[in-house]
Amino acid sequence: MAQNTQIFKVSPSVVEADKESEIVIKSFDGPLRFMDDITYEVQFIPMDESDVERDEELSLQGYNKARKTYTVKPQNGELHLKYTFKGEQEWRIHFRTKEYKKYQNPLYEKYAGHWGHLISYPERGISVSVYSLCSDLYERRAMIGDLHVHTMCSDGSESPELVAASYRKAGRDFIAITDHNLYNVSAKAKDMLSFAKNFTLLHGEEVHNGYVGLFHMVNIGGSYSVNDIYINEPERIKREVSALEKEVEVPEGLDKIEYLNRVWLYREIKKSGGYAIYPHPYWNIGYYHTSTAMSRAILKNGLCDAFEVMGGNPPKNNNLQLALWTDMLSDGVKLPIVGSTDSHSALFGGHLTQSTVAFVKDNDIITSISDGYSVAVESVKNENVRVYGSLRLVMYTHFLLDNYYPTHNELCFTSGMLMCDYVHGNTSLREQIEIAESRVTEYEKEFFGDRQ
Repeated sequence: MAQNTQIFKVSPSVVEADKESEIVIKSFDGPLRFMDDITYEVQFIPMDESDVERDEELSLQGYNKARKTYTVKPQNGELHLKYTFKGEQEWRIHFRTKEYKKYQNPLYEKYAGHWGHLISYPERGISVSVYSLCSDLYERRAMIGDLHVHTMCSDGSESPELVAASYRKAGRDFIAITDHNLYNVSAKAKDMLSFAKNFTLLHGEEVHNGYVGLFHMVNIGGSYSVNDIYINEPERIKREVSALEKEVEVPEGLDKIEYLNRVWLYREIKKSGGYAIYPHPYWNIGYYHTSTAMSRAILKNGLCDAFEVMGGNPPKNNNLQLALWTDMLSDGVKLPIVGSTDSHSALFGGHLTQSTVAFVKDNDIITSISDGYSVAVESVKNENVRVYGSLRLVMYTHFLLDNYYPTHNELCFTSGMLMCDYVHGNTSLREQIEIAESRVTEYEKEFFGDRQ
């Protein structure tokens, strides 16, 4: 978390690049507040591409020599700033003042030998951050979620309703419940929580051939269950797989029956209107769940729509999946990626280790991922968060993880905590949940601006 987000509000914190924007900064707390009767010096500092000329000596801080300093007085405790933010990047807005002494704690002077850093704080100044985006990303809504989740309807530990509420409590904006051998078990939870407009529940299933089958694929949003076909129509599948031998070329060295079954599985998911996410090839079941050669063929030959590059595995195994994806990129294969937990409980923290941040247009999460607007996030306990995907999305996501999601998650925690009681029968909490969700909406508009 960026500490300054707790003592300053920057609205909006995301602006459209190369257009003049007005930023309002309000101070809440700390040793540098905005007083209407004193003047502040302000600089706008891009983190990547400079908007001023470098010095001729090519010195380390050479850009700062040409950087313009603006003077501004607050209005009702707020700084109102207008600036054209060049290009897509993070910016520091640095402000300071030499006129703050009359507002400082009088004890500072008495302890000047020890508290000198507090005395000099206003003159040294402080920075807050904003991010300027190109129009294609600026118009999209940032949403964080999980597309591979299990409940007690298969081998998970809690009901779909409690799982959904617990994910909201953890700050997630969307989840897909994808139980084994079952389809759309999220229907009751989706209906029960339909009034929570900021939280999206997607229906789906984890498909495999029979109850303990080799082939796994996450199917989201289809109009019928592919698992049902595996369970109830095995002879049909055998016939249709056999017929594929006449039209499908099996890559050299691969098991023909397995490959043709995977072709059939993907085609059936697409026939249902579903979105196929390839999960956990390096899941350790005594050996890796899927051979690297088969995984390469699945990714290269379009037998999935997205790759679960972070997926419920220990870090080593997820690292192997990341390396595979990187190899495929080197080979010219571009495939959307997601991060999912494959969680089987939402009560003990395992549902927080991986996630997908999708940049969503027209409230269509899956199409946005398919269009390449997603990253995978890895949050290993006691380690720094890591983000995987295209550089522009990774840079923007890190900004959001530092500046947006901490407060967003706190607000969602309140709503989700109430949801947990609501799904257990305390329906009188609905109005309180709606109020909590409205605060999430208000904060989103403050941070991103009202772009709708």
